[in-house]
Amino acid sequence: MPPASESSAREMRRYWDGVGEAWTEHHLDPVWRAHSDAVYSELLARWLPAGTCERILKTDLFDEAVAEGVYPALEARAAGVVGLDVAPRVAAAACHRFPRLHGIVADARQLPFDDGAFDVVVSLSTLDHFPHRDDIRRALSELHRVLVPGGTLLITLDNASNPLVALRNWLPHGVLQMLRLVPYRMGATCTAGGLLDLLRACNFDVHDTSFIVHCPRLIAVVAARLIERTLSRSARRHFLRALRSCEALDRWPTRRITGYYAAALARRR
Repeated sequence: MPPASESSAREMRRYWDGVGEAWTEHHLDPVWRAHSDAVYSELLARWLPAGTCERILKTDLFDEAVAEGVYPALEARAAGVVGLDVAPRVAAAACHRFPRLHGIVADARQLPFDDGAFDVVVSLSTLDHFPHRDDIRRALSELHRVLVPGGTLLITLDNASNPLVALRNWLPHGVLQMLRLVPYRMGATCTAGGLLDLLRACNFDVHDTSFIVHCPRLIAVVAARLIERTLSRSARRHFLRALRSCEALDRWPTRRITGYYAAALARRR
């Protein structure tokens, strides 16, 4: 596949720099971010290889720039953690928060690493911000390249089988912004089955799948904003506990519909 164009990469850097600056300056949605970080950390606890590995790559640093993210969970399981982000301000903010994090400004479609440089790659709702499905395939091919043979990939994408995600992707971005239904630009994604097809096409073996963030996201985000402004820390804890209880829906037959993200555990062939 041809490399991503330089003009496309520059536009993405400008856009995500602006988003990152707004979120880091104004500390937006701290209650919702706490829930998101907790759910992702639980997924990593289940799927990261046992013991300590040499190097882990995380494919974006937005979570670590604006909140706790999952860096603490990764640092506990690796001798070194490298994080990349297309936006220099986002990478800098994450490294300022976590000085031991090695941050790199790069595009996941063109990784500046040698073949087999990492034991584990963690990609949490990163590739679903590219505009086209071919971009996802290109990035997966790069993630495969930089993993050691048998290396582990943990990946999540927006779940296109979730009715809210499907509706969001159908509506024009301008309408979504006008209605304030999305905080930043969304991209192409696929169903869980489509994700598995992409992984296999890029020479990954899939070992497990899951769906995460089962609470009704739009309602939960609005409620989280109200709670952070008006209620006590105790109320926040109870609210977060209620959101976490929704993750039990991953054991239900309807999990493909309720899960906001599709998750897969794969290994490089």
